Amino acid sequence: MDKVVFFHMNQLGDLLFSLPVLKAARKEFEVKIYSIVRSDLSPLLTSTGLVDVVLPKEKKFMKNIKKEKFNKAVLFSESPVSLLSAYFAGIKDRIGFDTSSLSFLLTKKVQKIGVPSLLNNRKLGLAFGLKTIQSDYTNILQIPEANLNNVKRWSRENNFNLSNVIAVSIGASKNRKGKCLVGTKWMTVINILSDKGFNCVLLGIKSEKKFLSKIVQKCKIKSKLFIAENNNILDSAALLKISSLFVGIDSGTMHLAAAVGTKCVGVFGYTDPFQIGPMPFKKHIVVKRDSVSEITPEDIISKVLKNDYLTLKNNM
Repeated sequence: MDKVVFFHMNQLGDLLFSLPVLKAARKEFEVKIYSIVRSDLSPLLTSTGLVDVVLPKEKKFMKNIKKEKFNKAVLFSESPVSLLSAYFAGIKDRIGFDTSSLSFLLTKKVQKIGVPSLLNNRKLGLAFGLKTIQSDYTNILQIPEANLNNVKRWSRENNFNLSNVIAVSIGASKNRKGKCLVGTKWMTVINILSDKGFNCVLLGIKSEKKFLSKIVQKCKIKSKLFIAENNNILDSAALLKISSLFVGIDSGTMHLAAAVGTKCVGVFGYTDPFQIGPMPFKKHIVVKRDSVSEITPEDIISKVLKNDYLTLKNNM
């Protein structure tokens, strides 16, 4: 059986943008599918059942690629390491974006417009020969029952009611701090939502725990902080799936919420929600200004309160 390897990007949202291509490949081709991805994101791919082997992106992954003798490589990633790995592994067909710094190593180049997006990835999939690539990333991830139970156990241990939950995410990676709204504004948002009867939970990763804990401590007592044990991405996905609504900045967590079927109120500054907004776009809400610093707590609250999000979520 032929073997194809997909080189994924390092960010959560970018990984989710690639799922429709994997789904189409599984449906249309009789091939063994491998994916190379950041190790902490690999559980998401494993949960889909679309990938036969997940190769963690670690020091020895170049050696593993050569050993597998792949027939084709599809490169969502534009990193020099990915392109060099595919080339020196002797993979005959290497499909990727024309904007890659080492694009001369590709055997087929696909035009990329703007930032990484599902639209760009669909074009890559079409060049690979796929025909039935869905237009959004919903209904692809499968959240294991064990992770849903982890969240329920966490709620019992923290005396937190999982009904009427709003998941709030305010953090961004080091290079994307320009997407962030100041913490005091989020405190106001959480306090108002708590007063309205919602159970707010602030999501984050272990490295953000100190910063996020300070925000929670200054909020109403109904709000809680959720840090997935060992940064287990599937536990975070489970909490988002249980939630009635997601409120937060343009981030991978926002896309993860949308991917598991939870309605999002996404906060956007300089980034373009029409290109990289939550999907399907018409089922979500966007708060948009030229700069995120111009957004007020009232802008966010008004979007939350004027929509019957519970009804909409049940219809997604």
